[in-house]
Amino acid sequence: MRPVALVTGASRRLGRAFAEGAARSGHDVAVHYRSDPAAARDAVAALVALGARTEAFPSDLRAPGAPGRLVEAVLRRFGRLDLLVHSASPWLEKPVEEVTEADWDDVFSVGPRAGFFLARAAGPALCAREGAILLVSDVAATKAWPRHVPHAVSKAAVEALVRNLAVALAPGVRVNGIAPGIVLPPDDLPASEVERLVSRTPLRRAVPVEDLVSAALLLSANRSVTGQVLAVDAGRAVV
Repeated sequence: MRPVALVTGASRRLGRAFAEGAARSGHDVAVHYRSDPAAARDAVAALVALGARTEAFPSDLRAPGAPGRLVEAVLRRFGRLDLLVHSASPWLEKPVEEVTEADWDDVFSVGPRAGFFLARAAGPALCAREGAILLVSDVAATKAWPRHVPHAVSKAAVEALVRNLAVALAPGVRVNGIAPGIVLPPDDLPASEVERLVSRTPLRRAVPVEDLVSAALLLSANRSVTGQVLAVDAGRAVV
């Protein structure tokens, strides 16, 4: 039987890229999405074309109990879980004076809070398979991004979660993180701004999505690595 991966936020952007990478590596894939069933159907069709058994699972991870119910639904459908990739994350750009309490709660409830409760719910099934968890961080976790404070702080919390869960769920489950750099910039980000950001990386290049996905899969498969956050960012983290 093929291993099973649950990927949150898998209907679009990086989440979908992680889901397709998991399918190419031999996983069946549970596609989590929140509010776009058409995008989820498109993702499912792409994964089926890659040979994966797959199904879409709607869930608003902000809702109380939603992470646990999502994991339960996936286990009922597939009967096992080998890999959890938590990629879902709201993108919020606002100056500090405009950030509301609702904004803050939205970012944190989908990011580190959902990550914790997904991991807790999935832990026993993952342990049975000596499986892995991959939490998606961001270079923002270690930088000052004054127009993205809730995002940056939530990603720092995700990285703390990686370290703590790696110990709490050991030895049966490995927990790691990946911190993308400039991979899929927001659609409304001007090309000039993308060029400016790329010019600040030591490698002077954006990160191809396939580089990010291959690193994520390698990190999740390595049986001797846990508690680590790997920056795949063309060197942005070191400057």
